[in-house]
Amino acid sequence: MAKKRKAPPSREITTRRRLARWQQERRRRRFIVVLGALVIAVVIGIIAVGAYRYWIAMPREVLSTVHGTIATVKFTRSDYLDMLRAYPQGSPATPLLMLEHHELMRQWAEEFGFGVTDDDITEEIKSILFPEDEEVTEEEFEERYQQELALQGVSDEHYRWFVGYDLLQGRLDEYLREQVPEEMLQLHVQGILVATEEVAQTVLERLEGGEDFASLAAEEFNLDPVSKENGGDLGWFPEGLRGEVFDDVAFNLELDEVSQPFAPDGGYYIIKVLEREENRALDEATREQLKARAFSDWLAAEREEKVKRKSNLDLDEVYEWAIGRLD
Repeated sequence: MAKKRKAPPSREITTRRRLARWQQERRRRRFIVVLGALVIAVVIGIIAVGAYRYWIAMPREVLSTVHGTIATVKFTRSDYLDMLRAYPQGSPATPLLMLEHHELMRQWAEEFGFGVTDDDITEEIKSILFPEDEEVTEEEFEERYQQELALQGVSDEHYRWFVGYDLLQGRLDEYLREQVPEEMLQLHVQGILVATEEVAQTVLERLEGGEDFASLAAEEFNLDPVSKENGGDLGWFPEGLRGEVFDDVAFNLELDEVSQPFAPDGGYYIIKVLEREENRALDEATREQLKARAFSDWLAAEREEKVKRKSNLDLDEVYEWAIGRLD
């Protein structure tokens, strides 16, 4: 008996299948387009964020803040870059140090009336360019000045800033030198300097056991040549001459009291206060030493009190970033 033939699919069924396939293909293509658009958007976003961080956010990043008595001033990467561009010498720390120090000096000058004016700077530039005190016209000065700017490779603004910096430092240094008195509280001290804490403890035990300070100071372990030659005698000195660590120990000892070992700067000292005089005249050499370090001591104290840098600041990284911006 002959098999029955299956009837071919109707035209309507064929159309529905094609339509379904077309719709499926359309959805797939739409998905691909949307996905591609999302990928492009993400890539553009990443590039935009990177560009924003590099060109806008990073230059605005605060590296250091000076909390002055007159104003609070913040220094950014952009300020660092500007200073490096004007003064590319020195270490990665130099640009930020110069900005901080200038601001500390500027506020001090304003507070105490030692300000540097534009005229002061101009006169100083003239003395630099024409050191023989010769009379020059404004045209001659301007011509020579422009030659100097070209030679140094800096702008008028930067050149004047550096001249003003030197003037401020010079005036402050002169003022601080004048403040060094002729008489000060001074101590007469014996001391023994040794290489290690272990040796220092041994020396201390021998002193506590009754041995003579001067005799121990003459032994080989004493690394201080002045002390060794003079029975441990370090002489008279005022506060501020031997450094903060030494002063903190010495000026808090009673007469004839022996200190515990301490490490001021290399090695370990044991000291003993022999005499104390409130208003003892400074010898000329000591006074000159105090004058010479007056500015650096002032600056160190000002920095400790008023300068706050960003935590975990990496100046090597900032320097590399700035160098990249200079290229």
